Parts: sequence; C-alpha cells; structure tokens
Amino acid sequence: MTAPPPHRWVADPRIGWRILLTATLADPVAPDALAAPLAALCDTQGWAYEAPRLAGARDLLADSPVPLLVGVDGNDVVLSAHHSAVDGLGLLTVLDRLGLGPATSSARGTGPRTTTGGLARTVARRLAEVALRPPSGVVPPDRPVADHGDVLVSATLPGSHRTAELVHAAARAVVRHQEERGRPARHVAIAIGATRDPRPDAPPDHDEGRIEDRSVLLRLRDVERLDLDAIRAAIRTAPLQTPPAPAERRPWSPALDRATTAGLRLLGPRLGSTLLVSHLGEVTAPAVERLAFHPVTAGGTGLSLGAAGLGGRTVLTLRGRAATWNDDGLEQLLEAVISLL
Repeated sequence: MTAPPPHRWVADPRIGWRILLTATLADPVAPDALAAPLAALCDTQGWAYEAPRLAGARDLLADSPVPLLVGVDGNDVVLSAHHSAVDGLGLLTVLDRLGLGPATSSARGTGPRTTTGGLARTVARRLAEVALRPPSGVVPPDRPVADHGDVLVSATLPGSHRTAELVHAAARAVVRHQEERGRPARHVAIAIGATRDPRPDAPPDHDEGRIEDRSVLLRLRDVERLDLDAIRAAIRTAPLQTPPAPAERRPWSPALDRATTAGLRLLGPRLGSTLLVSHLGEVTAPAVERLAFHPVTAGGTGLSLGAAGLGGRTVLTLRGRAATWNDDGLEQLLEAVISLL
C-alpha cells in the first residue's frame, strides 16, 4: 500500500502536483533494467509500485496518485513524482537509488527562519493582497494546446546561474512580455521553491535515508522594483510560507480541508504568484549528461521556471498549463528570460 505522506496534503485539486526530472544518459537504458531497483525503492518507502515503461516526460504528467513513475525515452530516464512524497532534491536521491548515481547537489537548506505566521493570519494577509494588490498575470498566447495537461519547454545555456539571477531575469522578462502586449506588470510575485535541509538527520550511509517532501516556499512581492542585490537580500530574509493546512489532524480538520480546497479552486489564480522558480543547484552526477527539472504549476499564472546545473551548463525549463499556453508562447518567454540573464 502507499504510505501516507508525512504531513497533510491540502492543495488545489485542479493540479496534478507531479514534478519531473529528466536525466539524459550517454547510452540508452531498457525499462526492464530499472524494474528491480524501482521495486526495491518502492518497497522501502512503502509506495505503490508501477513498472518502468517506455514514456517521455509529457506521458508521465497524468493526474496519478502513485508516488513515483519512471519512463524511458531513448537516452532519457524520466522521473515523475507526486510532490506530497518527493521534492526536487529527492528526485536526485531517486536517481541514485535506481543505480544511475551518485547524484548530489550543492543546494543548501533555508536554515532557521521565521514564518508568515499561523494559518489564519497567513490567509488573511493573502486575501488582503488579492483585494488590494493582486499579483501580476502573464498574458498567454491566443491558441492553447489542449484543455488539460501541461506544456514543457527547455533550453541549455553555458555557465552557472544562481536563484537570485533567475528571479531577476524572470521578473524583467514578465515586465517585457506584458509591455509588448500593452499590459502593465504591477506587483510581480515570485514564489521560490527551496528545502528546509537537503540532508536532514542523515545517517552516515545516507543512501538508506528516507525520501520525502522537505520542500518549503519563499515568496517575493513587487519584484519588478528590485535590482539583483535587493533580490539576493530578499531571498536571504524571506519568511517561510505557512502551508494551507495545520500539520496535525484535529476534529475539525476534514471540514477545514474541504473549505481550503474549495477556496484554492476559486481563488487560486489570484492567490498564487506570477511565477514559481525552483533551482536544484549545481549537480554532480557522473553518469548523467543532462538534467532537466520541471517544478509544479500550481496557483497564479500556472507558470514554473526550473533549473539544474550540471557540468558547467544550466538547463532552464518552463512549464505551463496547456489550457492557456502553447509551445511557441512558452519558448518565447523562456528566450526572454535567457536574454536577460
């Protein structure tokens, strides 16, 4: 059976909440070669098991509750994980457990920080933001791809690029994108995916540590007004966003969960952010030639910018909902981000 996540998972039910990591290897690998290590991993974690199959990234975006799906597409091994079970750095551990490691990241945890306060206070503040200073949107193209699913694009560029640089370039790209379409970009809000601690209480044999979602969210507002140094400072001091549900079950928890999910469904586009940015850091993975990370597309515009550094290059990705975006539109926005780095 699938083990329950270590915390309650209350989130926008319209979103599949699957994160993706695509590892390009020097040589093709057969799905059967990954079956045994995947089964062993799922058994250790208490996860439901589905055999690896021939599939690309878009094939593994279905709204599935299975914690981990693995696809093989030529030289690409695609990991699709439900975010309640695995975070971005956890996908690197999964890669290692499948026999494709070692795979480690330079990313550091956020360390001790204040939070945005209790649930009621956090919700009240965000509702006030919706009413008075809603986050900027991003005008999508005229012809979306489909009614459901996501659109994925990526590009490889030389060098290393830190999170602050990506946030700075992304905010300016949004401003440019909006201005070219005769729209203002006021109150650009950037959510930043991070981790509490990339190696929490790890035993000496770290490979035996449990994989789970240890992600946290930072959020910067009015980013279009900030220069790069101000963004760096804001990231260092931003409080952790309080999740939309208390950690412990209470007698009133089911009713609260229903109210929260209903509110997210109705207000998600305005409660969310202009863009989500999530960087896996500089990754060391000798068996891998390229890594592409696609974070989730929750809330706000449904746009997420992912990054992973490997071997002196950085792969940037953009992911958007197919109901509002097409490949050309996302590629143009990604090109704008790259041009402003």
